[in-house]
Amino acid sequence: MEWTRKKELIQFLAQPGIDVIDPDDDALARYDQALTHRSYAYEHPLGPFPRLDYERIEFLGDRVLNFIVAEYLFCHFDCSEGALSKRMEATKNEHLGTIVPGTGIGLEQHILLGAGQSLTRSIIADVFEAFICALYLHLGLDRTREIVLGLIADDVLHFDPTGNVIGRLQEHLQQTYNEMPEYHLLGRAGPDHAPTFACAVTAPGILSARGLGRSKADSKRAAARKALAALEERAERVLK
Repeated sequence: MEWTRKKELIQFLAQPGIDVIDPDDDALARYDQALTHRSYAYEHPLGPFPRLDYERIEFLGDRVLNFIVAEYLFCHFDCSEGALSKRMEATKNEHLGTIVPGTGIGLEQHILLGAGQSLTRSIIADVFEAFICALYLHLGLDRTREIVLGLIADDVLHFDPTGNVIGRLQEHLQQTYNEMPEYHLLGRAGPDHAPTFACAVTAPGILSARGLGRSKADSKRAAARKALAALEERAERVLK
């Protein structure tokens, strides 16, 4: 593995929210595989050997993710199987692909893509599942559960498949500017029983908006809603 890529992955893994320090070379190679799309692997073989892509380990990562989320929902919601299944829809690719950029870890910025291959929600979701597999094989289930729930539990808890404003903003930015939104949790205020979270969403040179909510997920949606409204208003002015 090239030194620059190795350094990039070490910094990515060490950030708050993941906190994986000093991974060995075998673990780093698997994290690199998890972040490599087949289009890049095809274009950049390792000498006479093929470069590994994420597809095989995504298979296991998908199962690990679904177990972690199903267990979390089972333990936190005393409701019917149907209601639990509805919340499990958060792990479907079309929803997971919008949740992951909102975690703020910048996973999508480290995905290796071949020339001409665009970054899609499906690829982001697949890579996240492959990344979970790499975590699981490196750290075991308990630590992986801790990391995954730290990143997405709030989004799963407040998942609303009918109000996917985060996905609409992402789609607008990708189609119009070929950019991805970045979310940053700004802080939390108020008592523990009634907190208020503040979140910012940015796309350099394009937009910046802030939102408040009773949960991290709500604050992200509020920020995305403001940003999307501003972009739509801008588009209307251009058309007039």
